[in-house]
Amino acid sequence: MIWAKTLFIDGAFSGPAAVEIRHGHITAIRPGPPAPGDEILDSGCLAPGLIDLHNNGAFGADFATASVADITACLKKLAARGVTSLLPTIITAPLDELAAAAARLKTAAAENPGILGIHLEGPFLAPAKKGAHRADWLLPPTESNLAPLLENPSFSTVKFLTIAPELPGAIAAISRLTAAGITVSLGHTAADGAKIQSAIAAGASFVTHVFTAQPAITHRGPAAPGLPALALTDERLSPCLIADTLHVHPALLLLAFRACPRAIAVTDSILLAGLEPGATAPFGGAEAILGEDGLARRPDGTVAGAAITLDEALRRLISAGVAPETALAACTQRPADALNRADLGRIVPGARADLVWFSDDFFVQKVWFSGSPPAPAKPLRGTETARPDLAGLDEWPSDKIVATFLAQEAAAQRALAAAAPALAALADAVAQKIAAGGRLFYAGAGTSGRLALLDAVECGPTFGIPEGQIIALLAGGDSAFPKAVEGAEDSSSAAPAALQAANLTAADSLVAIAASGATPFTLAALNYAASQGALTAAIVNNLSTPLAAAAQHPIVINSGPEIIAGSTRLSAGTTQKIALNILSSTIMIRLGKTYGPNMIDLRPTNAKLLHRATNIIATLANVDEPTARAALERCDMHVKTAILTLRLGIDPDQARALLATAKGSLRAALAATQDLTETAKTSSS
Repeated sequence: MIWAKTLFIDGAFSGPAAVEIRHGHITAIRPGPPAPGDEILDSGCLAPGLIDLHNNGAFGADFATASVADITACLKKLAARGVTSLLPTIITAPLDELAAAAARLKTAAAENPGILGIHLEGPFLAPAKKGAHRADWLLPPTESNLAPLLENPSFSTVKFLTIAPELPGAIAAISRLTAAGITVSLGHTAADGAKIQSAIAAGASFVTHVFTAQPAITHRGPAAPGLPALALTDERLSPCLIADTLHVHPALLLLAFRACPRAIAVTDSILLAGLEPGATAPFGGAEAILGEDGLARRPDGTVAGAAITLDEALRRLISAGVAPETALAACTQRPADALNRADLGRIVPGARADLVWFSDDFFVQKVWFSGSPPAPAKPLRGTETARPDLAGLDEWPSDKIVATFLAQEAAAQRALAAAAPALAALADAVAQKIAAGGRLFYAGAGTSGRLALLDAVECGPTFGIPEGQIIALLAGGDSAFPKAVEGAEDSSSAAPAALQAANLTAADSLVAIAASGATPFTLAALNYAASQGALTAAIVNNLSTPLAAAAQHPIVINSGPEIIAGSTRLSAGTTQKIALNILSSTIMIRLGKTYGPNMIDLRPTNAKLLHRATNIIATLANVDEPTARAALERCDMHVKTAILTLRLGIDPDQARALLATAKGSLRAALAATQDLTETAKTSSS
C-alpha cells in the first residue's frame, strides 16, 4: 500500500488515502490515515503516470533511428521523469525508412508496455506548413502511398497519424485510415474552415500541436475561424498543445487550457531533450541544435522541436498560470481518455499502477510502473542536485540571474507552505513543554546552526525569554558563528556531550536543523535527545532523510536544487530561517507573549525598544505616551504589568498577582477581571 497525504484523483486533489496495488494494478483506494506497513508520502502529491502523445525521442535517442536497446534505455529515463506511457513519434522520411523505424518500435513495444503505439507525423503534410520536415520527403495521401501503411506488417502498431486535410485525396484517406483503426490528427496544414469540417466528418479526431504549423485564428472571412479555434471549440476534436511555453506563448497556453476541457499537453520533444544546451544531433534529415531556452532549432533558426520532458512541461504550464489540477489532467487523464484507455491516466481500481510522487512544486520524487519503481527509489531532486537548465548560468545577464533566483525562492516558499500543518503541531507541542518548565534546544551546523543561534538570541529582547530557556548548539561552538570551523559538522560526539553538560531531560525539546537531513553532528544531537525522552523535531530540505525519520515531529521542506548547486544558504537557508521565525513566534504567542500583534513581553533595553514599549502600552491602555512611560517605570519596565495597572486602576503588586494567576497571559488576566466584574454586578442585582 502507498499512503499519500494528497492524491490527484478524477481531476482534483484529495486525500489522505492509501492505494492498494496487486499484480501491477490498483485494486482499492482506502481513505484515512496510514496503516502499519504503508509506504508513506507525507508531502507533495501522488498522481497517475504522465502520458506524452507526441514524443520524437529524448536523451540522445531518436525514435526514428534508435536501436531497440536505445529505445528501451530512453523509455527508462523518461519513466524516471514520470513519463510512464507515450506514443513514440516518427517524422517525415522515405517510406522504407519509416517502415524500418516502425519495425524497431514494434519490437520495443513488445518489451515495453509503456509504448501505446506509434505516431506518424507525416509524410502527408502541407508543404506550406512543413516546419522542420524535409519538403522533398513529403507525399500526397494517394492510394499507392497509403497501401504500405495499411498492408505492411511493420506498420501494424501505428495508432496515430498526422495529415493535412487540404491535400488531394486527404479526406478519402482520413476515412480509410479511421476505418482501419488509426486515429487521425490534423496538423501541418493551411486548410480553411470548410476543409477542416470535412476532415472531422471523415473521422479526424485530434489536432497536432495547436497553433504550431497552422493558420492563425481569424475572426471573419472564408478562412475563419482557423484550425486553432476549431480545435479548442469543436467537441469532436482533442487538441494537443506543445507545453514548453516557447512553441506557444504562455498567454495563449493559459487561454487554451482554461477554455478547453479537452486540451492535452505534449512535448514534441526530440532526441536533444535531457541533454546539455549546445548539444547537436541530426533529426529529420538535418542538424538540430539545443538552445539555452530548451528549444531545438535548425542552423537557419527554424524550430526543429522541443527539448523538454513532460514533467518540465507540467511545471511550465503551472508557471504560466494554468491551475495545477488542470495541468496534471492535461498530462494524465485527458490523453488517456482521448485514446479510450480507461486503464491509464487515473488512480482508480482497475487502472494500471503507473504512479508518480511529485514534490510540492511538481518535481518527480519517485515513480512506479505497474506498481514497481522502474528507476531508483532515491529522490531525483535534492539540495545538492545541479540543475541542467542552469548550465550557462555564469554567462547569463544579471537581470536573468536575479529573476531565476526569485523564481526559485517562490518555489521554495510553496514547499514551505506545504509543511505548515507539521510546523503548527510542533509549535503547540513545544509550547506545552515550555509552559511546564522545559527548555527548547536547537542543534545545527553551518548555516543551519547560525540561523538557529540567531533565532535563539533574538527571542530574548523580543519576547522577554530568560537566558537559558532557548539554547542553540552550533557545531564548532559559538566561535563557528563568525567563521566556519571545518569538520565540526562531522562530529558525532560533540552534540551529545554538550546536551549532557546542559542537563537535557525529558522535560525539554530539541529541534535539529539540517538541509541534507543527514549531518552527523545534528543527527547525534537528535538521537541523544530522544534517548533522554525529550521531544524531538527536525527541519530538513530533502526527502527520505535519517534526521526526519528519527524525529517525532519531522518538518520536511522540499526546497529543491539550489541555483548554485549545494549552496544551502540560499533557498534551504531562507526556508529554514522562515520556519524558525514562525516556530518560535508561534510558541511565544501560545505562551501569552503577545496581545494581538503586539509584543507585550519585550525587554526595553535600548531607546528603540523603550519607545516601542511605550507605544504598545499607550495603545492597549488608551492613554497618552507620558502616562504610558510613567506606568512602565513604576512597574519596573514590565509592559504587561503596566498595561494592567492602567486598564484596571490597580497597583503594580496587584497586577503582578493577576498575571501570576493567569500564568502570564494578559488576555487571561483581563478576562478573569471581566468575569469577576460581571459576577459582582449579577450578585448586586
